[in-house]
This record gives sequence, structure tokens and C-alpha cells, in this order.
Amino acid sequence: MEQAVATIVSPSDPADVKLHKIYARVQQIRNLSFEEEKSEKEKQREKQKELNNVEDVWKAGYGYGSHINYLFIALCRAAGFEAYSVVVSRRDDYFFEPASMNPGQLNDNVVLVKAEGKEFYLDPGTEFTPFGLLPWAETSVKGLKLDKDGGTWVQTPLPESSASRITRVANLRLDERGGLQGKLTVTYTGLEALRRRLEERNEDDANKKKFLEDEIKDCVPVASDVDLTSQPEWKASANSLVAVFDFKTEGWASPAGHQALIPVGLFGAPEKHLFEHASRVHPIYFEYPSEVQDDITINMPLNWLVKALPPEQNQNSKVIVYTLKVEDQKGTEHITRLLKLDLVGLDVKYYGALRNFYQGVKSGDEQQIVVQPGA
Repeated sequence: MEQAVATIVSPSDPADVKLHKIYARVQQIRNLSFEEEKSEKEKQREKQKELNNVEDVWKAGYGYGSHINYLFIALCRAAGFEAYSVVVSRRDDYFFEPASMNPGQLNDNVVLVKAEGKEFYLDPGTEFTPFGLLPWAETSVKGLKLDKDGGTWVQTPLPESSASRITRVANLRLDERGGLQGKLTVTYTGLEALRRRLEERNEDDANKKKFLEDEIKDCVPVASDVDLTSQPEWKASANSLVAVFDFKTEGWASPAGHQALIPVGLFGAPEKHLFEHASRVHPIYFEYPSEVQDDITINMPLNWLVKALPPEQNQNSKVIVYTLKVEDQKGTEHITRLLKLDLVGLDVKYYGALRNFYQGVKSGDEQQIVVQPGA
């Protein structure tokens, strides 16, 4: 391992650079856990060797996710870092409690590395995971750090909502029939990017294109035409996944006598029917904290005049936030919208407050810009 790490890092590299280099190199190892399952005959044809230790994984250039994590630990230790394996219980399978003494629920492993006074929880064994993040099912869970003291219970971190964001930037033109057309750029970051890369990892380009286009169509309350103009970088472990679309929808502005009404919630369909029931029996559970930001520019037809703008919205419950602002900029309408969720679990007794919040989101998104069309 000392010989191997010497091919990855330089002695003069700062500690954080070394750690990033080792992480990136380990993620280049072929990850068998994320390939379609092969038959025994296929494995024999590929002449896959039995992997007994980290040296075997390094020399073979392939391994399963847990093998890759152990290789990462070995390389980190060889580079002088304090590194540990942490066995965790995935929260998409269990709500683990150490007092239950059920080791069978510790069904995954992550890596804890200490560097420059900081602790980093990492999982290079999960494909496409950016440095500094864990897959959502491994966040905020109990884990047993395997150390010389016989093991220590730790808690993996939960990322803030800003670490997993969807940002939609639309530059659109409104035609005289009320249709919208233009360019839409969507940036998925953190766990939002990781989730999409993992879901589509074994699909072809046509399927990936349809997947992203359908996702945008589902966000728009009316029928729309969405065309992905180029494939984003699906195979990387970068923190962002960027998709660019040609966007078009008919009849977004509707006539009202001598005026026209333009709704402001262009991408508000997902929240339109959330928590509609007046009562609930079970607690509420979200996968991870996240944010959705919209920045929409609508260029108006010549001689169309804005008569009224909807009031600014600002609902701030600390753990959940909704803001909406519309500005008139001399023939251009600028809409900014933020929906931020900074929680994972919520007791059923708070359901009423949560439902009222989303009713407010729905009402805010249904507000309209009142315009006077030109002659």
C-alpha cells in the first residue's frame, strides 16, 4: 500500500490534496456492486480472481463497494492518515438502535478519516458519490467505528439542505398568444445529483434523456414540450449534474377581459397536491434535507404593460422555508422562488402545521401577474 500510494500523491502535497487524490483514484476502481449481475459462466469468462485483501483489489483493478472502501482505508493509512471502517445500519432498511443488540442490522460500511483536525465521513465504494458526502441512507445513522478499543459508537452527519439543491434557471419569452418558449438550465447538486446518476447508471442515452425531460414536465402544471439539448456528465463523481433544455408551453398566460393573467408558479406542480388530507395517522419521513431554487426571466411582448404584481411571499418556519418574489424590470418579469426543507422526520402532531405551510406554498404559486396586452 505504501508503494501504491506513492503513485497517487506527492510528499509535498497538503493533507487535503492527498486525501482528495486518494479518493479520486480509488473511485476509478471498477465497482462490481453497481454493475448488472453476471452469471457464474460470465464471471469465469472474464476470469475474475478471488479477492482476499486490499492488495488483490489494487492489482485486479476491480472489487465490490466494501472492497473499495477497505482499499481506501489502507491507502489513507499508508499516506499517514488516521482512518477507520465504520459499520452502519442503512436507514432505508432499518431504524437501528444499538440497545437492540442486533448486529445483522449493521448492513453497510463507510469510512471515517481524520485530517487536519477534521473528521470526514466518506463512501468511495458507492459509485458517483462526491467527496465529503454520504449516500442519503447512510446519513444521520448510528455506526460502530472499528478501532483498537473494541469499537466506538458514532453518528454519521446529516448534510444541510444547501448541500442537495435543484436550481432551475429559465430565460423565456412570452408570445402574444400566451405561450412561453426559451432555454432552461437545471443544476442538480449533492444528493440530488447522486440519486439521478445512480438511478440511471445502467440506462442508455435515450432513456436518460427521457428521464430528465419527464421530470421537468412533471414540474409544470400544464402540458409542455421539453427537449434535452445535450447529455450531462453522467459518469462523474462531481458535485453537480447540469442539464440544458429547450422549453415550450402553450397558453401559460390566459385572457381575462381586456387583460391577461400570468401565473408565477411555473414549476410548482410537485407541491400542488402535497399533504392535501386534513388528518394523518403516521409520522412524516423525508429522505434528506434539500432545496429547490427557481430563477425565471419572462420577456414580455412589445407594448404589453404590467398592471399589478403579486405580493412577496415569505414563510419561514426555520426548518422549512418558502419565499417568492416577482419584479418588473421594464418589459421583463423576474420571478425568484425558494423552497427549503431542513428536516428528515416529523412527528404526526406537527402535521397540521406542515399542511398549512404547503397550503401557503400552493396559494403563493397560484398568484398571477396582471398585464395589459398591447393593441
